[in-house]
This record gives sequence, C-alpha cells and structure tokens, in this order.
Amino acid sequence: LEAVADHTTQIIVTCLPHSTMPKSNIDQARDLLIGDGKTPLKLEYFPIEGLAEQVRIALAVADVPFDDIRIGYDEWGEKKSTTRHGQLPEMTLPNGVVVTESMAMLRLAGEADPEGKLYPSDLAARVKVEGILGLVEDMARAWRPSLFVFHRPELLGHPSSDKWENDIKVATVKKVRSNFVDKGLPRFMEYFTNYIKESG
Repeated sequence: LEAVADHTTQIIVTCLPHSTMPKSNIDQARDLLIGDGKTPLKLEYFPIEGLAEQVRIALAVADVPFDDIRIGYDEWGEKKSTTRHGQLPEMTLPNGVVVTESMAMLRLAGEADPEGKLYPSDLAARVKVEGILGLVEDMARAWRPSLFVFHRPELLGHPSSDKWENDIKVATVKKVRSNFVDKGLPRFMEYFTNYIKESG
C-alpha cells in the first residue's frame, strides 16, 4: 500500500502545472534576496564588521549579490530617523521589504545557500545549527557590558563618558574586560570546541 501511495503521489506531482509546483525553501529565499536581478539587495551598516559581517559572509557563501553600503558615523545622525527601528543593520530586499534584525538576515541568507552548507533542510541538523546560533548570541550578550562600559557607561550605572573621571574609567574598563577574557571567554570557547569535536 505504501508503494502504491508513493507511486500515486509521484503521478500527481508530475501532472501538476509548473506554476502550481511548490517552491523549495532555497528557491523562495533566493527569490526574496535576488528577485528578478534588476534591483540589487542592499545591506546597510557602519564601516565595521560588527553585526553585519556574519550576514555579509553568509550572502557571499550563498552566492547572493548585494550592495554593501557602509554608513559613516558622521552620516548616522541624519540616517537614523529614516531607519525602521533607529538602528542598523538594515537589509532592503529587491521587493522593497526591509529586514531589521541581523539574525533574521542571517537565517534568510543561510536558507538561500543552494548547497545547504549554512542552514540544512534536515531538521535534526538544523536544530544543532540553531543551538550554536543561540550560543553565539549568549556570548555576545555576555560580552556586551565590556563594550558598553567604554562607549555608553551610563547604561551600566556609571557616569556618562563626559562626566566620568578618566583614570577611574580606564581602570573600570580594564577590570570588566579582563574579567570577561579570563572567565567568560574560555567558558564559551570550551562550548564551541565541544561542538567541533562532536561534528568530527
């Protein structure tokens, strides 16, 4: 019965008009990112690696052309009011839709990889990828105080940069960052090392 059912399904799928054939996730992702090829995909971010670098790499691996637009810090004040959430990166698809979260961009770019190297269609393999992506976000969250303590110390309960005595600020920044490098970073590196060993 299973063989008959499979054969019947094959006949039905074969007889379907091409226009009604369901597209694969890869094809859908590439359609979103490339469109008709006339309007380029745009990725906008500051002139640093930061949150956009992983997206740039994924797009390159997936062979998706895009305009890599770097917004200078002197342009940001004017640009900020035109962004959807007042932040970068932003990805503008050929159809005009704006994607605002870097992880959404990363997953879409990964889905567009024709060889499935980045975001496998197999659910068991994808769960592992999602686990690692979550771990990357955990590490970024743990590192964030080390970044903000210098650039935006008031978010961590310290005086703002213009009001914080420089010697105290320098000592505090060193302490926070040294703590992450000595304790937080080795812990995450051990987790990633274990993933690598498990994958062979």
